[in-house]
Amino acid sequence: MEKLKIDADKISNRAGEYFGNGFHCAEAVAKSVISGMGGDGSLATSHATAFGGGFGKSHEEACGALSGALIVIGHYFGRTHPGPDWDKPAALGADIRNLFLAQWGTTHCQTLCDRFGKESQMDCCRDIVRRVAKDLTHLLEGQAGD
Repeated sequence: MEKLKIDADKISNRAGEYFGNGFHCAEAVAKSVISGMGGDGSLATSHATAFGGGFGKSHEEACGALSGALIVIGHYFGRTHPGPDWDKPAALGADIRNLFLAQWGTTHCQTLCDRFGKESQMDCCRDIVRRVAKDLTHLLEGQAGD
C-alpha cells in the first residue's frame, strides 16, 4: 500500500453521500475509503454487495459498515495465496471491530436498527457509515511499509 496523504473527513463525508444515494452501508464504506485513498473502489464495492443489511438484508449478523471495512482491509493487506501470515489484516480487523464496539456497544445489525427506531434508522446508519469510514481511514494511515 502506497503511503499518501488522505483526508479522513472527506472520505467520511463521501461515504455518507454514497449511502444516501443508492449504495448500502457495506458498499459505501468500501467505495469511499478505497477511492479516497486513490484506488478504484469498484471491485471492492461489488464484493461488499451481499454484506449490506447485516448480511443479505437479514439484519441478523454484523453491521454492513463493519463488513465493508473488513473488505477494504482485505483489499490492501489480504493474502493472494496460502502461506504468508495474516497477522496484519487480522490486527486491523480486530482494531476496527473494537472501535465499532466502543462507539455502539454491539456489531449486530438488528440490535442497532431496533435501538435507532424506524424514523431515525437511515440517519443513524449514515452516521455509522461515516464514522466507520473515518475510523478505518485513520487506521490505514501510515500502514505502508509496515
